[in-house]
Amino acid sequence: QFVAGDSLSGPVLWQGGRYQFLEYCPDEGCLAVEYTATGGVAHAYPLRPNELEQAAAAAYSDEFPYELSPATSFARDTRVFGISRYANGDLLVVFHNKNTAFPVGAGVARIDRDGHPVWFRRDYSHHWPHIEADGVALVPGMLIGSEDISFKGGPRLRWTRTLRCTGNRPHLDTIGVIDGNGRLLKRINLIDALRDSPFAYLMQSTSKPREAGSPCDPLHLNFVYRLGADAGGTWGLAPGDLVASLRNLSALAILDGESGAVKRLVRGSFFYQHSVQHLTGATFLMFDNFGHDGTHGPSRLLMIDLADGRETTIFPNDQTPEPLQNLFSDAQGVIDISPDRRRAMVSFTEPGMGVEVRLADGAVLNVFHSLHDVSNLEQFPQERQQRAARFRMRGLYYIRNQGASQ
Repeated sequence: QFVAGDSLSGPVLWQGGRYQFLEYCPDEGCLAVEYTATGGVAHAYPLRPNELEQAAAAAYSDEFPYELSPATSFARDTRVFGISRYANGDLLVVFHNKNTAFPVGAGVARIDRDGHPVWFRRDYSHHWPHIEADGVALVPGMLIGSEDISFKGGPRLRWTRTLRCTGNRPHLDTIGVIDGNGRLLKRINLIDALRDSPFAYLMQSTSKPREAGSPCDPLHLNFVYRLGADAGGTWGLAPGDLVASLRNLSALAILDGESGAVKRLVRGSFFYQHSVQHLTGATFLMFDNFGHDGTHGPSRLLMIDLADGRETTIFPNDQTPEPLQNLFSDAQGVIDISPDRRRAMVSFTEPGMGVEVRLADGAVLNVFHSLHDVSNLEQFPQERQQRAARFRMRGLYYIRNQGASQ
């Protein structure tokens, strides 16, 4: 792997996974690596799949009902999907099951700087977690439904529509509020919240790439973020409200931070978006997978202003270097906004690349390639053993509050 650019604006956390960064974590690879502003390695988090498997097995309880095929091995069949960093350097890590269609979410764990699990919630957590300033985390998750999802609409709510899930069971997306000790402080059921809102009927428009629809996974929550102190007074936004990115509705939902009630549902030219985050006032940033502005896209860093409906493609734009003009990720993708709100890290997952851009004009400040030496891995055929492998880029993050305790 390498970083192209004069220098980083500050320390960066680069998310890894199995067989990545083997030069620093030779046994199984690194969960993540911290880089200094000059590109040096400050710290590497080793991946310890056997310890994680033991922690996951010990997490089974009445509080964490979890279903999985007995043949599934955590060490073999689970991948690192999303991370967030605590102020003391521990990581909050969400895992996905990679070789089974159900369930996708494999749980969430706090892992110390030496790669040892502090606690593990063997639940259906999925996608990217986000740790807030007080150390409390917002984590996408789900419950497993036992019957089809129905909701009412039409004149005087006399019509009932049902999403019929066949060959599986419904995924009922939730927002989990989890403290630093792994305790679930609150759970918001998004299906119930939408069912009780004026936007319930929009669930029948659910869809997924290359598929006619997704009655088993109507929302596909992928990120949750809390609105900052400067939100409010515009478009009904208030500090503490939550914004949830719902890929399969190509929409973002604004929820009351206390009650979980849906206040607004927003759509636009974006499509199958990920990682919606509040920037300032009524403006938001997102990783838009499939939308475009007629010139740039698909897959772009998009800013939307809910006050006037304006959409602005930050990256790519007319000044973007030609090799970066056509970056495209049909699935996943995540952003991280710098502490000064002037820059953003944008991870294009599928092509295994990331960029740091200036938000004022979309100028490219740094380019990241997820290239890793695999020459010592015996499972690769001989003709590949002298090459670097490109891995998916699942996250680049600014490091905040170094050395603080949480």
